[in-house]
Amino acid sequence: MGVNALDSLGVYTPRARISADELDAALASVHARGVDTKAVAAADEDSVTMATAAARDAIHASTYDRDELGLVAFATTTPPLAEGDVAGTLAELLGLPRDAAAVAHTQSPRDGVGALRDALDADGPALAVAADSPFGDPGEGIDHAAGAGAVAFVAGPDGDVTVEGTASYTEEFPGTRYRPRGSRDVETYGATEYERDAYRTSVAQAVAGLDGTPDALAPTAPDGGLPYRGARAVEGDAAVYERAHDLGDTGAASALFGLLAAWDDGETDVAVVGYGNGADAVHLDGRLDVQDERDTVSIDYPQYARKRGHIGGDA
Repeated sequence: MGVNALDSLGVYTPRARISADELDAALASVHARGVDTKAVAAADEDSVTMATAAARDAIHASTYDRDELGLVAFATTTPPLAEGDVAGTLAELLGLPRDAAAVAHTQSPRDGVGALRDALDADGPALAVAADSPFGDPGEGIDHAAGAGAVAFVAGPDGDVTVEGTASYTEEFPGTRYRPRGSRDVETYGATEYERDAYRTSVAQAVAGLDGTPDALAPTAPDGGLPYRGARAVEGDAAVYERAHDLGDTGAASALFGLLAAWDDGETDVAVVGYGNGADAVHLDGRLDVQDERDTVSIDYPQYARKRGHIGGDA
C-alpha cells in the first residue's frame, strides 16, 4: 500500500477534435466502438510535450514545491525516441532537482497505473505522468479509436486522496496489443472474443485482489465500449468511467482519464485499473477537483490525415 496520497493533478489534451461521423464519411466504415469524438495531436504535440504541460499544471496546483519532488515516473507507449531517457528529459524540462529519480514506463497501456503506483510508493513527494498518442494502420480500428492526452499527479505524505489498497494480476495474452520494433503502428491479431476475454479476466482478477469492492471503476479504455463489457466480470455493481468516448484511446493515460471522469461525477471510492497482459489496480479514497476544460476546434478528415501523417504536411 502506498505511503503517499494524491495532492494535485494536471491535464493536457490537444485542441483539435474529429468526430466519428467525419471519420465515417471519409472512410465509409469506422471500427471504434463508443468513440464519438477524439483528440488529435498536432505535429509538435508528442508524448513529452503533452506530459510537460500536464505536469506543470500539477506542480503549480500542488502544496509541494518542485524542489521537493524526489521522483518522476513517466508512462507512455509512444516515446518520441526509440532509445533515450524520456523520464530524464521530462525532469529536465520541468526543472526538477538533479538528485530526483527518473523512471520511464514505455511498454504497455498498463504503465500509466504503474507510474501512479511509483509515485504513491515513493519516500516523499513525487510526480506521476502518463501521456500518449497511439497510432495504427489508417484503415484499422486501433487507429480509428486512437486519441491523445496527458494526466499528471503530484503525490506526497499529505493529500486529499489516499490509497485503500493495490493489487496486480499478470498473465500473457499474446497478440492482444503489440507494436513491432521499428514500427509506430499498434497491432492485434484481431481475435475479438479472445481479446475481450483477456480484458475481462485481467480487470476482474486485479479488482478481486483488492480489499473491498469499489463503488466505481476506471479501467484502461482502448475504445468506448470495452470498459463496460469488462466491468460485467467484476463482482458488485460498480459504476464505470472512461473518456474514450470523447478523447479516443489515450493509451497509458486512459485509465487515469477515467479516474478524472469518476471524480468529476463526484465519486470518491474508485479503483483505477491499468490493463495489458494482466492488470494493476489502485483503490483510492477521496477526490481532487478536475478542471480540464479547454477550447477545442473541430477538424475535417484531410486536416486529420495530415496531422496524423497519413498524407504529407501538417494542418
